Amino acid sequence: MARAGDLKKELVDYALSERFDGVLTELVLDAFPGGVVDDESLFAAVVEDFLFNHRLESGSRVVERFVAERRDLDEADKELLLGWLDNVQGVFEITEPYGVDGFLAFNHVDELTYCVRSNMGAEGVEALTPGTIMVGGIVPVGDEWMISGTPAAFPAEQADDVLAGLPEIVMEYPERVFRNSDKLAEARRIQADHRQAFIELHGGDLIVVPGERVQQTLMALYRHIYERAGGTDGPWTEPDLPPLPEEWTVAEKVALIYDEEDGLGFYPDYDLARQAFADPDLLRRRRHRDVISAYLREEGISPVPIRRLVAEAGPDAADRVFRKLLKKPRFSWERDGEALLRRYKADWYANPPLPRVTPSSPALTRRFRDANRP
Repeated sequence: MARAGDLKKELVDYALSERFDGVLTELVLDAFPGGVVDDESLFAAVVEDFLFNHRLESGSRVVERFVAERRDLDEADKELLLGWLDNVQGVFEITEPYGVDGFLAFNHVDELTYCVRSNMGAEGVEALTPGTIMVGGIVPVGDEWMISGTPAAFPAEQADDVLAGLPEIVMEYPERVFRNSDKLAEARRIQADHRQAFIELHGGDLIVVPGERVQQTLMALYRHIYERAGGTDGPWTEPDLPPLPEEWTVAEKVALIYDEEDGLGFYPDYDLARQAFADPDLLRRRRHRDVISAYLREEGISPVPIRRLVAEAGPDAADRVFRKLLKKPRFSWERDGEALLRRYKADWYANPPLPRVTPSSPALTRRFRDANRP
């Protein structure tokens, strides 16, 4: 643990050096738009994300660059540092002490319990008593975990207020939930069930609706899922969800595709792409060309819409479309299509898509039910 603490300090000093000043400054300004760093815990979270998650222009992360450049490190140090790519950001509830410099903590995000220690000794855990909520990060050190960065700590009497913000964290960072293999398996089961409900409701896993009806269509699906499950929680009420992206609601048409692997996706102007696959000469028109180009090149769009368009129209139509779009007269979908998708959707292929649904937390539900019980 002492060696891990020394290496963490060296890694942070390296990240804060002049060589990364421009990149890190941009990240800090994103978190503090006014240019004034007035929250130590938030600043620490920015630095932690920079160390372990942010990809530099080379594609590597800071901790990987540090290990590559430090030739004096032995294999044990390298293994320890690279193991920190498996860092955990969470909302931890301290359950009991662990020795003089640690504690056991239940992470309400992934619903796993961690044995955590501080490289600062007893002083580092003095304020982290049972019932305290710690919001921050931990990194693995052997079979245990070490506090990383400067977490925020909230007393037990504020726990329910802090945990009330958990759904927003879960929605924004679902990958943190799915560290728990049981939650991942449960989410996949739920997603498969929801996909079946979508197919029952619409007769297939792909529909195209006017943008102004996307919200209504989504609520109809949620209601069908609720009623299909027996409506055990009383009369149906619409879920309180964030507003849908404007690009969906103002589009003339939007495709909803409930893919078996990728879950429910929303694809504006899918009808224009269909038209272009039926008549590739339409690619002379900017709107038709732009929508297929966006499906292919934009980050965040999975291979699903292109795969579906090719499946609907056939490989010969795909040949004609991509020969025109890419200006490659010898392009063959059967020969080149998979490589094309892997080039533009590398992140999607590198990491299997996570479910787009997250299971509710029975423990948290019981906690708030008990807190509000007369």
